[in-house]
Amino acid sequence: MSQIVVELRHVNKKFKRKNILNNVNLKIYENHVYGFSGPNGAGKTLTFKTILGFIKPNNGDVIVEGKFIRKEVMFAENIGFSIQEYGVLGDKTATENLSLLNILNNQVETADMNIQQLLSYVGLDPNNKDKVKHYSLGMKQRLSLAVALLNDNKILIFDEPTNALDDSGQDFLVAMINDLKLKGKTILISSHDKYFLNQVSDHIFKFNEGTIVGEQIL
Repeated sequence: MSQIVVELRHVNKKFKRKNILNNVNLKIYENHVYGFSGPNGAGKTLTFKTILGFIKPNNGDVIVEGKFIRKEVMFAENIGFSIQEYGVLGDKTATENLSLLNILNNQVETADMNIQQLLSYVGLDPNNKDKVKHYSLGMKQRLSLAVALLNDNKILIFDEPTNALDDSGQDFLVAMINDLKLKGKTILISSHDKYFLNQVSDHIFKFNEGTIVGEQIL
């Protein structure tokens, strides 16, 4: 049986006395793809931030690879993530952005080769000297995917990765997720696109008003 790598137990979060997450319970098993569906403000992104440790719940437990987040460790380890508000530096090139992140993560050795390969993998030209602020929205989305993949983490979180991608970009994304799963990754992915989630997911959590209102096993 697959191992549980992420678990939320009775997680609640309030902002200004309003429940934003309400008794969220879920289990994430390794080497599966989990879709998170629901309208804007349903709690999908906040759940991701809670798993990462960026948000501290008012109560409940968040456990990642056996460690209690915000109790035993401050932030989750071994998770790569693409969340829109945690963006890259617009006045740097794609290569410069990834190089800086490698330095922050103490991954300097062989970084240049890995970055070149990674940019090609997500469909960007590793020799492009344009600043990111001049990128199209689709190119920025691909760079955000590269950021998530940078350190070859076991668990990956993609928040609305289909935004700004055209049909060919979405086809690429489906192929990429399938490839990552074959490589043994565990993937959490949110999207408003139900067709896309059905294509890539093994299991879908349906969110509404801060709670899981349904699940679908595919």
